[in-house]
Amino acid sequence: MNERMKVSLCLITKNEQHCILSCINSVKHLVHEIVVVDTGSSDNTVPLAQKAGARVFHTEWTGDFAQARNFGLEQATGNWILILDADEVLSPEGTEGFYQLLNDSEVEGYFLTIKNFFGDGREFTTDKVLRLFRNKPSYRFTGAIHEQVAPSILKAAGGKGLASAPLVIYHYGYLDTELAGKDKFNRNTSIIYRELAKKPGDPFLLYSLALEHFQRGLVAEGVRCLDEALSQMRGSEGYFEDALVHMAVGLWGLGHMERLLEFLNNSLSMLPEQGDLLLIRGITFLNLKQYSEAAGDLVHALKTGGSKLFPEDKILSLALIVLLLQIHHLIIKSDPESQLFPLTGRLVALVQKLEFLPAKKPIHEYISVAAREIHAYALMIDNGYQGKYFCALDKMKDLVTRLLLLLMKECRPLWEVIPGHRQLFVRWKGDMDDKKGFGGESC
Repeated sequence: MNERMKVSLCLITKNEQHCILSCINSVKHLVHEIVVVDTGSSDNTVPLAQKAGARVFHTEWTGDFAQARNFGLEQATGNWILILDADEVLSPEGTEGFYQLLNDSEVEGYFLTIKNFFGDGREFTTDKVLRLFRNKPSYRFTGAIHEQVAPSILKAAGGKGLASAPLVIYHYGYLDTELAGKDKFNRNTSIIYRELAKKPGDPFLLYSLALEHFQRGLVAEGVRCLDEALSQMRGSEGYFEDALVHMAVGLWGLGHMERLLEFLNNSLSMLPEQGDLLLIRGITFLNLKQYSEAAGDLVHALKTGGSKLFPEDKILSLALIVLLLQIHHLIIKSDPESQLFPLTGRLVALVQKLEFLPAKKPIHEYISVAAREIHAYALMIDNGYQGKYFCALDKMKDLVTRLLLLLMKECRPLWEVIPGHRQLFVRWKGDMDDKKGFGGESC
């Protein structure tokens, strides 16, 4: 361990006996000390933490997360602070360069990637959170809920000093099994309403309240809160983009497609490279069967680096299906020849990016061959070799149909769009569900 730079792990606990050891053990080899602030556990959290080497401090829960966090910071003796929650673990990924990060004199704090697992654990979203920073008295958390330390660091460091680190946190607090055992909704909303009484119309509190409503499935309430929050924002807030994305997902959840499209167009006029908004607009166009526009937005979303709400492989799978739907739509039109060849070229290029598990390699190979064959048929048609006895358009239509059905089965881009706490899932709801919609004459 680096002798000059010592790290203090700081966490807040209350009845976390089922996960506290996993959290501590994931970082025990990296930190100098473990500071646990317990707010009233009645289970074995405290003895388990102490046995794992933690220094445990007790404080009364006042309904203020920042206060509890800052109490822990006051007990820490390390040069750096690492913040985790008990239902989180630090992945081994990227930790080999951990101590080099601490020796960068120009950095005061690091944003880490956090993977939030939902439901039964098969789906997750990603975000960036500031969890590793220098231990200085001026660096303190603010906010009774969804507490933040970045503002104090930026203020003290003249707006500089923050960077990203290749470290990943796994967060399991939104799993169904975790939510069932804790009443986080009532706890969090009571804190937010209390703070709103002190600061009416505060956009961050309204944004936080919207997230809680979404997590509970109260979409209309969440949209109402975001509408009010956005009307108070300047656009420079660190959570502004997240608020726009959640508003879009909420409008989708309510089925307000016309308002959603207008909202997305306005938002993308301000943030034309925002991958999440491009993704949602692409899905909206898909829902409206505007395949060309949908494919354009989905491919654009991939070029911007994808979406933190939606894994890149799923965006790619969805883009492939939309592109195939666009090709199929052109095939059943009377004069598709001039547009087919460029589209099938894009199809081949996208398929080359598609990756499957080793067990799916034969399927990947078939999709690659089929895409090239479709492109070859398009080349024949483009060169006027449609032919009376060799109907390339019919053969292309049959292959496109088969590939569509295979991709929908194997790539599984069939998820519901569900408003939730930083989550977006998509389920195809069109004619493809029952394998209809493939009619029409081709030649």
